[in-house]
Amino acid sequence: MILSLAVYTGTAAAMAALGWHVSKREQRVMAQGGAELPFWSWEIVMAILIYVAVSSVRWLTSWDYNMYYGYYVSMQSLGEYSRENFEPGFTFITTMMARAGFHFALYFALWAIVQITLLYYALRHRKVLLPWLALCIFLGPYYIFWMGFVRQSVVECLFVLMVELIVRRKFWIYLLLSCVAISIHKMCVLLLPLYLVPLIKVPNAKRWMAFGLIGVCFVLGSFPQWIQWIFDRLGSLADVLGYGHYYRLFMSHNLEYAFRNVMGPARLCPLLTCLLIVWYYPAIRQMFPADRCLPALFRFTVVYMAYINLFANTTQYLTRPGELMRSCFLVMVCFLLHFLWQQRKWLPLAAAAFFNFYYVYYEIAKAWISPASIYTPELYHTFLF
Repeated sequence: MILSLAVYTGTAAAMAALGWHVSKREQRVMAQGGAELPFWSWEIVMAILIYVAVSSVRWLTSWDYNMYYGYYVSMQSLGEYSRENFEPGFTFITTMMARAGFHFALYFALWAIVQITLLYYALRHRKVLLPWLALCIFLGPYYIFWMGFVRQSVVECLFVLMVELIVRRKFWIYLLLSCVAISIHKMCVLLLPLYLVPLIKVPNAKRWMAFGLIGVCFVLGSFPQWIQWIFDRLGSLADVLGYGHYYRLFMSHNLEYAFRNVMGPARLCPLLTCLLIVWYYPAIRQMFPADRCLPALFRFTVVYMAYINLFANTTQYLTRPGELMRSCFLVMVCFLLHFLWQQRKWLPLAAAAFFNFYYVYYEIAKAWISPASIYTPELYHTFLF
């Protein structure tokens, strides 16, 4: 427990301090008539190295991590890949590193550096968000999730960068990156229709439309039995998305897979954060009038929260497609926190900070008091000691 508290808090603080330093240094340079600092500033490089160092030595943290670890070690010892339905891009990278004899820490370091570099690069023109990003990643649910769901986390971080391509109408580059993402996770075929989300015209009353959409999805998601009717009529689409072996769980003869979850902090806090984002979005937009990606990030945030609440009372298999947009929500949370800090709105800032920084401590506390150690995957484990 002490190790987990020290690693999560210390890493968040160190990366936030580096983000704050590079942001302030860039502001001083630009105030004197200079250009913005390059992406490979020493503070950003140091933050990436800290993230990779902490992630590479993390060990046996969740079921999916254990699965990837087992496949990698099996490939090295037996020369055979024990799972055939992994995507070709992911399989190629895993196979090449295993056959080259790289330690598994370097294998996970590779995925960690891809995650954080993609996300930091997406914010290269928004360095004021980097301190908040570091705090949200390590004190919120993101880091723990990323360390478990390796393939999905990479494409989530990639999608934030791809939003810029949508805004700039770079469809063919977007399509190319989508194909790369599909080679990592088949679920990324959904990136193609997501290209249209920021392009759809909507009336000016965006704030109330967003509240309404989230509210309707929240109500519908509270009674998920209607989803079975849809699954009874699906088949080929689920197979294309790589969910064929999952979707059959939700057919009408498997009624136990439609159930109601408790409205706990893990669901309530992101929902309340999103409502704050929607409420303050017009003012945030005024603070960043030149940011062309901000409206698209906001729209994906609303769609993400609506989707997650629509399927909140089913299983993780149904919420995963919506999680492709999770990192857009993460970036909008950083915009919100920065705005509230700059405007000295202390009460909503305290609420937003609590909603987004409580998670790790809450999970550590559950792991400490749980006699069955159900939550130990949330703790920080390392193979070094």
